[in-house]
Amino acid sequence: MATITAVPPYFGTVLQNGSKGPDSAQVQTWLNGIRKQWPQIQSVTVDGQYGGATVQAVKQFQTMAGLTVDGMTGQSTWNALYTQYAGIYGAGEIYPGIVAAPGAKGAVVKSMQQKLAALSKVYTGIQTISADGVFGGGTSAALRRFQPQFGLTADTLLGKNTFAGLAKVYEAVRAGNPPKVVTRYAGYVMQQGSSGDWVRFLQSYLNGVAGVPQLTVDGNFGSGTKKSVVAFQGQQGLTADGKVGTATWSRLITVFNQQLG
Repeated sequence: MATITAVPPYFGTVLQNGSKGPDSAQVQTWLNGIRKQWPQIQSVTVDGQYGGATVQAVKQFQTMAGLTVDGMTGQSTWNALYTQYAGIYGAGEIYPGIVAAPGAKGAVVKSMQQKLAALSKVYTGIQTISADGVFGGGTSAALRRFQPQFGLTADTLLGKNTFAGLAKVYEAVRAGNPPKVVTRYAGYVMQQGSSGDWVRFLQSYLNGVAGVPQLTVDGNFGSGTKKSVVAFQGQQGLTADGKVGTATWSRLITVFNQQLG
């Protein structure tokens, strides 16, 4: 079987004894998966800790795959592992096996960032971020702003549900069928002086409504945002008071989703 480029692509950092994080867990998950075809490879605990057992399993795989047997996962071993796994289960990115949290680095994080950056063009409440493979504050904020729009807990963690949700929304957007948002009401009336993620969502949804003044999505409910809310309320036959309660929010979600197609 010819080796193919892995998904996610190799990050550039060799994984070896002492490495830790979601990329190490990805290797462990692939190793356990290919045991279906190569049971000689010992099973490993998927914990993101690249220790002696993982080194040994990688060496066993490298021996069988005709690679340099050093127990380290560089680009050749990363791609070969993925190729073998994909040959059994099908191509595509899979959950690495552990939760990726702020502070993590590597291929799994970079892939998440690339998806979030693409989605930020459609769901502009998510700010644009660079895909540098480092799970820092900007990435945490972007993930937190993705999650509640699609019914996920805003915990800034790339767990199994968020991984699946992000992949699903990303693929749908790529296919030209952006999913509808399900962002719940903030729980309080938003008005001039309010701030935060829900104001960002408000501003981004207003920007998707024809005939309403466009806004900078900054999370600050100023006079410009009030003006756009009043315009939207007037357009929709709602009380034009510039305040966003349940009725205005519900209608805004409906109208924004309609324009998604």
